Amino acid sequence: MARGLLEVQGITIRFGGITALDDLSFHIETGEICGLIGPNGAGKTTLFNVISRIYDPTQGRVIFDGEDLLDCAPHEISQIGISRTFQNLALWPRMTVVENVLGGAHTRGKQNFFSAMMRFGLKKEEKDLKDVAYETLERLELLEHAEKPCDGLPFGTMKRIELARALVSNPKLLLLDEPATGLTHSEVSDLSELIVSIRDDFNLTILLVEHHMGMVMGISEKVVVIDFGSKIAEGTPSEIQENSLVISAYLGAPK
Repeated sequence: MARGLLEVQGITIRFGGITALDDLSFHIETGEICGLIGPNGAGKTTLFNVISRIYDPTQGRVIFDGEDLLDCAPHEISQIGISRTFQNLALWPRMTVVENVLGGAHTRGKQNFFSAMMRFGLKKEEKDLKDVAYETLERLELLEHAEKPCDGLPFGTMKRIELARALVSNPKLLLLDEPATGLTHSEVSDLSELIVSIRDDFNLTILLVEHHMGMVMGISEKVVVIDFGSKIAEGTPSEIQENSLVISAYLGAPK
């Protein structure tokens, strides 16, 4: 039986002669913030791409909410309750903020081909989805930007917009891929508080990939460390900070 909301079981993925992930296993409890850390090239984003069904693993399983995630098609991932942000911003710059956020709300729609063609209930559904988008923008303190195009907005604001787009699909599991990249020290502090608060408000489980160690250690209940695709440590932030293998991986000290 699977433990927790997400269980990664022996995931291995190879690209030609390169092993990007090597027998990686860990689990995340419901409601937990789990930090996934490791040096550049360790395989963190590769794992996100496996969970998102962008990559097929060479072997292993990923169990989400009791179901084998690898049986799902990529377009079904958001429908079953998984949403993500990306390492590099993936917003439509000429569209307004609310239009970008609505791009994440498609899984909440109930229209099928016939009802959409006949426009049965279409206006009500569009209004309901817009209401959810505006509520999410208000929660993330973005309401003043709702009708502005994304192009030209501050980088930290655009990071929050991408987070709003991920939240509007009403996920159970949120994958955050380096959300603090490019932010100032004060913005990182604000983002850390926001991540914890939205976890509580939206009943989320969060898998966080981040190089900003202060953020990871400050908000994670558990941290998993990978190096060259293999797990080298797993534990509480204090346990990880004292682990000699982790220190070696980051500082290059002899193992």
